[in-house]
Amino acid sequence: MKQITPFSISHLICASLAVSSINANAEDLSQKNAQAIEDMKVELNKQKDEAVQWHGYFRAGFTSNENGSGSGNSTIQAPNAGAFYRLGGGESNYAATNFSRKFNTDSGAWAKAYFGLVYEDRDARRWVFDTQNKTIFMDKAYVEMGNLDFSPEALFWAGRVNWSDDIHILDRKYYEIRSPGIGVKGIELSNGKLDLFLTSHDSDGDKTYTDENGTTVTYEDDARPRTHTLGVEYRTGHWWLTGSVQTNSENSTYSVTKTIDGVESSYVGETAKAGAHVMVNYTQPTYFGLTDGRVKYVAQYATGTSAAFLGRHGDTNQSNDGGQNYRVFVDGLASFGNWDINTIALFQQKDDVDFEGSDNTWWTIGGRTSYYFNQNLALQLEAGYNGSSYSSDTEEEEGGLATFTIAPTLKLNKAFFSRPEIRFYATYAKYTGDYNAGSLDGYSSNEDDSFTFGAQAEIWF
Repeated sequence: MKQITPFSISHLICASLAVSSINANAEDLSQKNAQAIEDMKVELNKQKDEAVQWHGYFRAGFTSNENGSGSGNSTIQAPNAGAFYRLGGGESNYAATNFSRKFNTDSGAWAKAYFGLVYEDRDARRWVFDTQNKTIFMDKAYVEMGNLDFSPEALFWAGRVNWSDDIHILDRKYYEIRSPGIGVKGIELSNGKLDLFLTSHDSDGDKTYTDENGTTVTYEDDARPRTHTLGVEYRTGHWWLTGSVQTNSENSTYSVTKTIDGVESSYVGETAKAGAHVMVNYTQPTYFGLTDGRVKYVAQYATGTSAAFLGRHGDTNQSNDGGQNYRVFVDGLASFGNWDINTIALFQQKDDVDFEGSDNTWWTIGGRTSYYFNQNLALQLEAGYNGSSYSSDTEEEEGGLATFTIAPTLKLNKAFFSRPEIRFYATYAKYTGDYNAGSLDGYSSNEDDSFTFGAQAEIWF
């Protein structure tokens, strides 16, 4: 047996101390590395949160008819109707691009800046009132601030915004705030959230413009009204309630040129001095209790300046004093098996809005269905009827438009609102009553039906 000497014992002690030191250093290094990794994760998450974000929407493609005539910019829409069935029936090329950048602080307060541009290959239809002859224009430029120490639950904003809710298959915005303004969102009140906003809209100084229904309005002395809107929104559970009041800077008369039943006539309107709008919106979380989906029940009323573009805050309104506008609709979305179905039923009535004695009724019923053969191939079918009438004290016209569209569609995901899509479509349209296909490229006023086909890509992200 080997004898243990004091010298060997000292070596063992030194070796043991060295191992302990190495282990301690390794543990310390491991902790430092772990902390460095955590710090790096925090920094990367901060950079990701503050990075410039790019979002947008576009649709682009072509449309032709059976004669080979291009008709991509001729909307298949009934006269005096407030919308059209958009699958195969809209403009060909439109794009909106949006950028945002967030700024964080150590206190937790943050700000986020937004900027957006829109491009159309023709006069901007939805913004025709302040962007005529401009193919590219600023869509939004605003800043939000949140988690501020005096009101951490609220979100404050200012600048030019563009927020909206639409009836998707009709391509119709029923509620919209798109104007320079200031506001606050998310104020806790009872069991819901309260939003407040103030907007001011001033358009170009054009003396004459033509609205989306072909009505030409001419103001005296090149005057175009500036509108100021004070609005409130309240959300609780499945309910969404809104209200607003509006003032008008101009108090003058304007002339209206309107073609009714083929007769072009001029009328005089008295510019409304103020207006008001209310909306009640209830969302049922199933499709009429029958299957998965949802149903929106919406009722709206507006008077005065707010009556010209019901629910849309920011347009320069030309409503006649005393004009009134009513709208009710039921917008449903159902999902079962390999099927998705979106249905719409709507009624709208405008009294004395364009001028005293003008009457405009619009109603529609229709739907779009998607059948999914698999994850990436679907067949979409859309059918709808728009009925409308317009009258003055001396003239009246009434008619309708039925459209039928079939669209084989390529998708990435099996969902109704999933985009991008590539679709090939064909649309048959039939006019009734006093209406005809003369407004479409390649057709005359003697024809009451049309057939168009084309291809389109659509995406939002």
